[in-house]
Parts: sequence; C-alpha cells; structure tokens
Amino acid sequence: MTAVGAGEETPGAAGSPVAAESPAVAGVTPSAFEGAARLESALGCPFDPGSGMSLAGGLRADEHEREPTAAYEAAWAAGLHRHLVPVSEGGALASFEAFAAVARVVSRRDLAVSVGFGSTLLAATPVWVWGSEEQRRRVADLVLGRAWGTAGISEEAAGSDLLATATRAVPAAGGHVLDGRKWLVGNGSRSAFATVLAACDPSYGLFLLDFEAIGGHGVRRLPKVRTHGLRGHDLSGFELAGCRVGADAVLGRPGRGIEMVSGMLQFTRTLVGASSLGAADTALRVALRHARDRVLYGQPALALPPVRSLLARAFTDLLVAECTELAAARGLDVARRRMALWSAVAKYAVPRLCVDAVHACGEVLSARAHLREGVAGGAFQKLLRDVSVTPVFEGTELVQLDTVRSQLAAAARRPRGPAQVPLPLLFGFGDPAPSPAPRELRPSLTFGGADEIVDALDETVQDLADDAELAPLARMLLTIRDENRSAFRALGTGRTTEAYEAARTHCLVHTAACVLHTWRLRGEQFGGLAAKRHWVSLALRRVLARLGRPVAPDPEAEDLLVRHLVQLDDGDRAFSLVPLRIAPQYRD
Repeated sequence: MTAVGAGEETPGAAGSPVAAESPAVAGVTPSAFEGAARLESALGCPFDPGSGMSLAGGLRADEHEREPTAAYEAAWAAGLHRHLVPVSEGGALASFEAFAAVARVVSRRDLAVSVGFGSTLLAATPVWVWGSEEQRRRVADLVLGRAWGTAGISEEAAGSDLLATATRAVPAAGGHVLDGRKWLVGNGSRSAFATVLAACDPSYGLFLLDFEAIGGHGVRRLPKVRTHGLRGHDLSGFELAGCRVGADAVLGRPGRGIEMVSGMLQFTRTLVGASSLGAADTALRVALRHARDRVLYGQPALALPPVRSLLARAFTDLLVAECTELAAARGLDVARRRMALWSAVAKYAVPRLCVDAVHACGEVLSARAHLREGVAGGAFQKLLRDVSVTPVFEGTELVQLDTVRSQLAAAARRPRGPAQVPLPLLFGFGDPAPSPAPRELRPSLTFGGADEIVDALDETVQDLADDAELAPLARMLLTIRDENRSAFRALGTGRTTEAYEAARTHCLVHTAACVLHTWRLRGEQFGGLAAKRHWVSLALRRVLARLGRPVAPDPEAEDLLVRHLVQLDDGDRAFSLVPLRIAPQYRD
C-alpha cells in the first residue's frame, strides 16, 4: 500500500472521477504501515484468481472444508509469520499499530488465514510478555520456522469463565503433570507449541508446552470442529492425560495464570477488529462493483437512491470502526495502561460495526449475496459467514460488555483519575511512537479510572460551538455520556440488564469520540476524505441512531461519501481514511 495525497479530481476508469495524487506525498507510506505496504504488494489482488491468496482459492478450500494451503504458502513467502515475532526477538513486530495494518491486509483476502496466524499470536504473546529468555528464543525459532501455535484456554464446560478451568497441573519431580481437555481452540490439531491455562497450587498457572520436546506423550489431538464460517480454519483442540512437563514450562510467576490470560487478551481482542475491517473492505468492494455494473430500470443500480444509501451506510460503519480500531491498536503501543477498558470496547464495537456493514452490502447484492457462484465468483456468502464469527473471538459481545461494566463500575466509586495520555500522540496514526517490546510494558488489570478518549468530548464540544451542523450532534453525545456516568454511579456492581446497557452505551459513545478525535487531529495530515466533514456528520448520525437518538438523515453527505467510495475503488486505494494504495486491482 502506498500513500496518496489529496489533489484535484481527474477522469478515471469508466468516466468516474478519481483524486489525483499530490507529487509531494506520492509513494510515501506512513512508517507504521510500511510492513503492510510490502505485504499488500507481495500478495497481489485478491480478485485475481491467479494470486496466491485469492478469493477464488479461499472459496475452493472453504467449499471442501479444508485448509487454504496455497494461501498459507503465499503468506509465508511474503513473510507474514515474521510479523508475529517482536523485533527484539528477531522478527518484524515493531508495533501493534503496524500489526493491525498487516492483519487488515491479510483479512482483505481470507479471514481464515488471518485467524490462523492470529491464533499463533495469541499463543505467543504471553511468552513475549512474561517468558524467560530461553522460552522466548524457543518460541521465536518455532514461529520464524513457520510453526503454528495454539492458546489452550477454552474448555467446553467452562466457556469464558476462566475460573471454571478444569485442566489441572499437579507438581511432580522436576516439573508438573497436566491433565485436561482444551476445546474450540485455534490451530489445536496442527500446533507445534501451546500456552495452557491450568489449575494448580497455589492458584491457576500458565504453561508453555513444546509438543516436539514432549514427543507426543500424554497428548491426544482432537478432530476439527465443523463450523458455519471459517471452514478452512483449524478450530479443534487437544487432550492432556498424564502429560509431563519440566519446570521450564512454567510461564511467569506461579499462580498468575488468570492475570496473564486477562492481559494477553488485551492484545489479541484488540486486533480482531483489524481482521473484521479487512473483510468489510472486500465486501464493500464487491457490493460497489456490482451496483456499478448491474442495470436496473434502464440505469446502473448505483444511480438508485436506496442503493447509494445502503453503500453510504456500510462505508460509514466501516469508517467508525476504523477510527475505533486505529486508536485501540495504537493504544497498545502508547497507552497500554488504558487497554483493560479500551481493548474490550474495541472488541465489542469494531466487529459488530463491520458485520453490520457487510449485511448492508448484502442488501445491495440482494439474492446474489446468498449464491455460491456469480458475483465475485460467489465469494460474498463466504465473506458474510466468516465475518459473522469475529464478534465471538476472544470473548463474545456479552463478555466484552461485562468487562466494560466491571471496569466502569469500579471506577465510578473512585475520583476520576487525571488525564495522562496526550490525544495527539494516541491519534497520531502512522507517526513514529515509542513502541516498547511487549515484555517492557506489561498489561494492567484495570484502566486507572481515566478515559481520555471519552473525557475529551467536553473540549471537542467547546471547539465545535460555532459549527451549526456538527455541534448539535456532539452536544447530544456529551449529554448521553454524562447521563450514562450517572447511571453507572447508581447501578453499582451487579450484572443487571441496565448495567450491560450502560456498558453498551459507553462503547458507542467511545466510537463517536474516536471519530471526532480522528477528524480533528488527523484529518488535515491525511487529507482527502479524512479532512472532509460529510463523513463525520454521517458517522455521528449512525452512532446516535444506535444509541436510540436518531436524527434526520443527510442525503447530500451520503451522496458525497458514495462518490468518494467510487474514487477510492477506481484509484486502487483502501476504503480507509488513511491514504493507502492497495495492490493494482484485477478487473474481470
């Protein structure tokens, strides 16, 4: 992907206008996205059936419920696995903002591939953060050697309740003996290593299992679980029976397993949103091209106001999700002490927004959205099934809302903490940032009581006081935020329906705040669409509608947004506020 600038409009393909590149920035990619740029170029266009990670190839594997081996080979050849290993350990993972861009590139092609590598990252993250030098070196060697990892956390009876973990680790001479069954875990049947949560003395522990070193003794792989979406992903498990491991298998301090799992999920649940964004980009591209080609009532379907409105709605949801995801991913690098809250907010909001965007694209395609042939080779129905799984990964929506509820309920009983994260740093997407290796700044179990993203709405409302269009929308958000804070103070700590609704409200206000901060702090630097006001108007209206405060639609803004969508597609650019070029598009 290559950055492009905001220039004058010139005629593009099929008579559509495209934004001319500014010579001053043409070919310049923000530093955080350089790895994604190289990966995008190496993988080629997903619409090209001849590319290694094509939509057609992923669909064939999905139809037969088998792994997309050609796509994995293309990913390895392009060096995707190197982005799972920190630079400090010999890999290419320099920041989590950069990795989010990489995950989006891969998911634009096949979510099954993204999830497979993501499962390895989930397994490796506690090693990077809490592992010994020897443990880090061993896992780095495995991952750089193209090995899979699995996080042995989930159990069939326990679900998301970590305290219900039944797997046990009993002390034995020189180590532990593990017994238990891990189920519905990614890469369970093909993994070379695993990080396993087990009950032990004095409490729960996290163990690193090197299956090669164990030699298969006491380990039985479970069969792949058949799923509706992500059919090509190895979602399976393994059973441990008398599995003996040495003392060097213990990760971190004994008895801190629950704490470590909670911390590692802050990384991975944040990054699920990036995968959702990649899938939504492709779904929107499929719907847009169909609307441009499909003739209805003597004109392209794109000329029909209801179709344009659906596309505008999908693109708006994608942009709201992007603002939220960019802030969360960068927060992992510059504001990790806030991620106990922000990661759960992002995990709840971003996949849901992307799923809604894909459903709107399905309405554009109508009956063709459900066909296994035709438009885009029938790939859309796979996209829809795959992206629908993302709200479940790393904890369901209810799990995320429970995390948000508990964090905010605890904070409501204390004085609000001081702001410590400068918003220009947090929203300086693409700029260099002090990005420590994961082990140099470990996750916190609480967010510290300050939430700079939502707190800064006061300042934003003041700055927009003279804006006749956006000020009323921002004031509505501020009122909702204040009402919701009062609700948290009154609700207490119980798991009530009202408490979960208050958590949902906070998540949505957070997304709207991310939109405003992105526009105000990054719009002029990015230029193009990011600097415009119409997308902000539509984004705030979409969030307010979800909050039960619908406001009048803005048809003019929708029309402008769809025009920009066409320009981005014709110019081979990502459906993004970040000015990035994608691989030259294959057009049948």
